Amino acid sequence: MTNAEKEAIREKRLRRIRQKKARQRAYTYRVIFLSVCALFVFGLWKGVTGITGYIENSRQEKIDAMQNIEINKGNDAIDVAESVITVTEASTEATVETTEAYDPTKVFSNGRYVDITKPMVALTWDDGPNGSTGEAIMDVLEKYNGRGTFFIVGNRIDEFASEVQRMAANGHEIANHSWDHDTKLSKNSSDYIVQEFAKTNAKVQEVAGVTPVLARLPGGIISDTVKSSITMPLIFWSVDTLDWKHKDADKVISSIKSEVTDGSIVLMHELYKSTQAACEQIIPWLVEQGYQLVTVSELIQFRNAEVVGGNGKQYSSFPPTETVAETTAETAAASPETQAAAPTKAEESEEASSKKSSSNDEDSAKSSKSKSEDNDNDNHSTQVIPGVDDAQDEVSEVQDSQENSDVIEAPAETTEDDTYVPTTAQEAQAVSETAWWMAGPSAQGAPDGNAQADAIQAIDAPG
Repeated sequence: MTNAEKEAIREKRLRRIRQKKARQRAYTYRVIFLSVCALFVFGLWKGVTGITGYIENSRQEKIDAMQNIEINKGNDAIDVAESVITVTEASTEATVETTEAYDPTKVFSNGRYVDITKPMVALTWDDGPNGSTGEAIMDVLEKYNGRGTFFIVGNRIDEFASEVQRMAANGHEIANHSWDHDTKLSKNSSDYIVQEFAKTNAKVQEVAGVTPVLARLPGGIISDTVKSSITMPLIFWSVDTLDWKHKDADKVISSIKSEVTDGSIVLMHELYKSTQAACEQIIPWLVEQGYQLVTVSELIQFRNAEVVGGNGKQYSSFPPTETVAETTAETAAASPETQAAAPTKAEESEEASSKKSSSNDEDSAKSSKSKSEDNDNDNHSTQVIPGVDDAQDEVSEVQDSQENSDVIEAPAETTEDDTYVPTTAQEAQAVSETAWWMAGPSAQGAPDGNAQADAIQAIDAPG
């Protein structure tokens, strides 16, 4: 073997050795790199968990410190000398007594004070809940420290549950307007009628945690079966805005301004934007006129009215008893008979009977005149709605003939053969402070696509 061959073999061997060492170095470098990466990740993880733990510990220490402060405060209160406690209690009692003596006419009710000596009006809205419309009405009511009564339809509650919950939470009154606003309710069986109102009460209790204590019949239409089936007090109205018919905010405002009196119950409907717009103007106006905006239950309580359910009466207003007495006295003073010499007891009895008869005749004449004017001015009977016209005529006649009374008697039962079939139902305080009378006599355009609202707009009678 020549030297050149030997040299080639040696070079080849050295090359293999160098390649092997190079591979070993590369492997070592990879191991070192991976080890460094692993250490970096581990260190990063430890750092993050350490910072998180520090923050959590700091937060817990602050919470513990606050709890210790509260405990110390409680202990300090317990350690106060008994004489100091006695003085504080005496001062508190004196303050309460002084406040009550200073203004005993103000009663705290549903989150604000009501002066029981000042005029009151109960604004009511039927056919809700309706979402944004009802929310806007409550906004303006609460801005002026007022509360309202919402007669809601049971099958709409689930869709607008948050609105119903707000009614209860903010001191407004939730009342019962049946389950699906069946205007032929009075023609159905007692079991059907009972279920219409029982289902709504149960749904309100489920959603808002309160149970309605007042009811209003769809259209105000009553029958003997309704009388015997519904045990809640039935609420009618004394001011009908007809907002469901004309959908005109100005007309709503005008009707309230011209008809409202102390103790009135005003009928509106929550479905219409025009009604919302009217409320945004009429509520401030009523407050400017000195009216307090109360719920129907508050009006009943503050007027000490004897209201009871299951008697078939529909209560339309609660005027102050003092005003009634003063009006009677003024009428007697102005009467010619009072200027004559004092009569005998028999003559007094005869005179009283004569006055009563005369008064009734005058009331009848006024009622007839009012009825004629109402018919001329586009009242309920002029509405052309198949299957509902006659029933509404009867309701309007009853309302007109008893406009000076606070109780609306039952109109005759309707006889139409057609039956209102509601559209597919949309799955529809702690304010029950005034449920005391339940024990007995002593104690706006609807949103597009809303099928339920469309049905109510199409055939709904007032209420």
